Amino acid sequence: MKIYRIRDFPESVAIGLAWGTSISFTPLLGFHLIIIYLGTISMRGNIIAATVGSVIGNPWTFPFFFYFSYKLGLFFFFKPLDDYEFKISFLIDNFNQLFFPTLIGSLPIAIVVWLITYKVSKFYLEKRFYEKENKIRG
Repeated sequence: MKIYRIRDFPESVAIGLAWGTSISFTPLLGFHLIIIYLGTISMRGNIIAATVGSVIGNPWTFPFFFYFSYKLGLFFFFKPLDDYEFKISFLIDNFNQLFFPTLIGSLPIAIVVWLITYKVSKFYLEKRFYEKENKIRG
């Protein structure tokens, strides 16, 4: 509902929201907001909507996002690891074998999420925008 209250054109808000949600699917933690803002500004989107969209990526959702991205990355051209350990030392030792498949697998997911978020949010925002405009005109 907060998205509806942003005072900007529906397309601008939809662009910002799409950037925020899609980049949350990438494993580039620490760079999410930078990438989101650069993409949103380059397409003349709304920064506030981009920030709101980035909330979809959080500690509860990242494990699912990264798991599916890793599996998709393995599907493309990477070789899976033989065994897994849930230790920091294992993650550091196997960084290349874990990060790059996840990054490559997250790109198609991010593109699909961007397109879906943009289309759906633009549809609803335009609907709301024109309803308000008609209400004002009488």
